[in-house]
Amino acid sequence: MCVSVGLFCTSLNTNLSLLDSTGAMYVTLHTHVSADKEELFQNVLTQVAEQFSRAFKINELKTEVTNRLTMLEKRVELEGMKVVEIEKCRNDIKKLREEMVSRNNSNFLEDNKKLTPRRDVPSYPKYILSQQTIDALKKPAFDVWLWEDNEMLSCLEHMYHDLGLRWLVSCVSMTNYRNNPFHNFRHCFCVTQMMYSMIWLCSLQEKFTQVDILILMTAAVCHDLDHPGFNNTYQINARTELAVRYNDISPLENHHCAVAFQIFSQPDCNIFSNFDPEAFKQIRQGTITLILATDMARHGEILDSFKQKVDNFDYTDEEHITCLKMVLIKCCDISNEVRPMEVAEPWVDCLLEEYFMQVRVYS
Repeated sequence: MCVSVGLFCTSLNTNLSLLDSTGAMYVTLHTHVSADKEELFQNVLTQVAEQFSRAFKINELKTEVTNRLTMLEKRVELEGMKVVEIEKCRNDIKKLREEMVSRNNSNFLEDNKKLTPRRDVPSYPKYILSQQTIDALKKPAFDVWLWEDNEMLSCLEHMYHDLGLRWLVSCVSMTNYRNNPFHNFRHCFCVTQMMYSMIWLCSLQEKFTQVDILILMTAAVCHDLDHPGFNNTYQINARTELAVRYNDISPLENHHCAVAFQIFSQPDCNIFSNFDPEAFKQIRQGTITLILATDMARHGEILDSFKQKVDNFDYTDEEHITCLKMVLIKCCDISNEVRPMEVAEPWVDCLLEEYFMQVRVYS
């Protein structure tokens, strides 16, 4: 290639080679020049080389930016799919809940019975239990979705009285259970009804003392009092007031215990007023032990302890009895899975709804 450079007074015929960064490009010039003009040439060629180098770096940068943009687009697409899936789940849950409410409105056991709107019950209208309902309460297949709040309270009262226990309705009301999708008053009733049925089906009154029966039933009723709808993992990671108060050790279960005995400390709610101080101490400790056992973080520990005792179980050993009571309340707490499908399945939707609610707040 011939190049004319107007910078010089004489015609130049230079022979020089300039390679690019890939080695694929060169420029040849033919010349005979003096030393000072040779230096000028060198400066010019250096500047040209720098321009080529910058051009190639820009191309590399463009390639890198393009690759990063492609990765970001893929991530946005994946995240968008997750949002769509979550929204679809929420819509499906909403439809199922509507179908459930519709079914409950039309399929009651008694034709004359009227549903009241779901709300906190300020008063306690008595519901007379039929013999069919009384018999059904003793079975794990009992359908907990067919009953309104005041009717569940009537059922709870019957269970306590049937076991020879004292019951005060003011101890348990909707004001003490929040309106969560899963951890609500219906879940409390579900767990207590399963405990009642296990007491009858396993003839536990023949093995346990009356105080033990009282502890089992009361722990079941109170095991999720004032549950906020956010699990222990959330409480600890978010450093909530409950987690700080209880030093990250079963914050929810400790809170349920505290709320329960705050309620029982009120004169009109003290179902233990007829017990002497030593008996009350035993009941309080037993109830706290069972509620704390519902923390799933302790599942392995409790199960291992029970396995060590079960082959040589001794009903006269207090430690064995306490371990069995802990296993019983754990079974009742997660008993939805052993109920009929039409009873168990709606609880899955409720649990998912509560989980998604927690995820939205945490994220």
